[in-house]
Amino acid sequence: MTTEVLTAKPPRQPISRNLKGILLILASGLAVSCMSGIILYLVKNHHHHPFEVAFFRNALGLVMLLPMLAGKAGLVHLRTGRLGPLVWRGLLSAVSMMCYFYGVSLVPLAEVTALSFMGPLFATVIAILILGERIRLRRTLALIVGFSGALIILRPGFNEIGLGYFLILGSAISWSVSMIIIKVLTRTESAITQSLYTLIMLTPITGIAALPYWKMPNLVELGWMVLMAGLGTAAQLAFTEAFKLSDLTALLPMDFTKLIWTAMVGYLFFAQTPDIWVFLGGAVIFASTTYIALREAQIRRDAVIEAPVA
Repeated sequence: MTTEVLTAKPPRQPISRNLKGILLILASGLAVSCMSGIILYLVKNHHHHPFEVAFFRNALGLVMLLPMLAGKAGLVHLRTGRLGPLVWRGLLSAVSMMCYFYGVSLVPLAEVTALSFMGPLFATVIAILILGERIRLRRTLALIVGFSGALIILRPGFNEIGLGYFLILGSAISWSVSMIIIKVLTRTESAITQSLYTLIMLTPITGIAALPYWKMPNLVELGWMVLMAGLGTAAQLAFTEAFKLSDLTALLPMDFTKLIWTAMVGYLFFAQTPDIWVFLGGAVIFASTTYIALREAQIRRDAVIEAPVA
């Protein structure tokens, strides 16, 4: 009996919610980077329009999620009392996705990712202008620093700023509002519910946009599209679940790895060599957004501590 006690394995410790969230956000970033590479491959090498690629990403992603609706238990994922926010998330996601897919075909992958970090900065500006949030000196300085990071990447006057850059910035603005809605929805809606409703809306919207540019894919191209849809759906589920499990302050620092992944994909498969300004600008933007998130989280914690007990 003594021997059994000594040799017994210690109980397995559960993984913390924050650690699970961090692992999910890392997996989501890697999946998005690979998906972006496939988008560029299908557009550049197989001459499919970005809107058509976006349609197949959504249609095939929806097909992949349909088995989750099997049986009575599956129908739970379609029940919601938050249809309004889900519709708004779908519309904003449609705008963001079409801008992103088109932008990927025009802008090097590393620059796409670096500029996409602008999302939280736009979200902060929107909260100030529309929601009437107070703007403090530190947050103002962080916003100035963050937008200067975009200027480092774009370098107006030294580089030509074409349509692709405006599309990526437009995608970041749309996604920033969508992120606010996602965070609200995670209080009551599962990652599967949010993903289902988003894909249900995105599929017809991107399908209509793709009609003027339609080109039927062959089997090889369809295989790449299936892989792209799988990566995109997995990234979406992982991203939403990470938000549900972990604090934003724990997730944001890990999101910077997307710049590393996309730079590697661009270099290895498309001979895209990002210069030092892309990494410098991306780091400046990322540092700014992380500081704002950490600062606001601290202010909220202090407010809870100082609030009188009823």
